[in-house]
Parts: sequence; C-alpha cells; structure tokens
Amino acid sequence: MKYLILFLVIFPAYFFSQSIPSEKLDKRMEILKNAEEYLGLKYRSKVGKHIFDCSGFVRFLMAEIGENITRSSVTQIHDGKRITDLKNAKPGDIIVFKGRNFRNNRPGHVALVHHWSNDTLYFIHASVSKGIKLDKITDPYYAKRILQVRDVLSH
Repeated sequence: MKYLILFLVIFPAYFFSQSIPSEKLDKRMEILKNAEEYLGLKYRSKVGKHIFDCSGFVRFLMAEIGENITRSSVTQIHDGKRITDLKNAKPGDIIVFKGRNFRNNRPGHVALVHHWSNDTLYFIHASVSKGIKLDKITDPYYAKRILQVRDVLSH
C-alpha cells in the first residue's frame, strides 16, 4: 500500500490527467478535436437532427462546446469579433468566404481555422464536392474568396 501511495505522490499527473473534466479543456482545442471526428463525412450529411452544410457544421461544433451562433454563413459574418489581420487568426475562429461567385461580396461559405503550419493557415469545413475536409488558405479557389475571420471564443 505504501508503494502505491509513494507512486501516486511521485507520478500524480499520469493518473489524474485522464480525469480532467472536458469543460476544463481549452475550447479551441476541443472544437477542433470534435471537428476532426467528422472528417470524410459527405456534405449535407445528417447527424442526429443536424445537417452538415458549411454553416450547419460550424454551428453544430460551436454548440457542442456551449457557444451559440447563428445558422447561416450570411449571418455568421456578424457573430463574435472581427479579426482584422488574417495572421491573427487562431484555431477555432470562423473564416467567412464569398460564395461561389467570387465577384459578389456576399458571404456564402464558412470554415473553422484548424492550425498554422509554415505560415500557411489550414481550415476545416464542409465542402460541397468533397465533404468535411482540411484545406489551406493558399488554395487559389479559397484565397480569392476570403471575406473575414470572426472570433467567437475569446470572451
């Protein structure tokens, strides 16, 4: 018994790190972990009562961590606080893109910032043609369509 107590005193993090409640986890990492569970799912897939088009996917993920945002990409451009410089985008922030017609400045697509790697921003989203996937902002299709980044998690 005394060896068990000694072991727990020396290595408490090993045992207790597994029991940290999920509400204590960083929301930004939690939302990405949740989003990754759906990678490969088809566009407009139904999960429970939720349909995963781009804005529905983002709204569902935000709700899973206790954040309430609007349903449409047109209105999600007003959720949270605007990040004026793309370089300040953080994992879990919402990226708002123009719709398929990049000449029209109306929001038509949303995604979540996933991570930065080698000065390139990666995002996770529900793509019409490829379902839920990771893409990078340097892809010409997306680079010319970005409108804003919104932070709804820093409050």
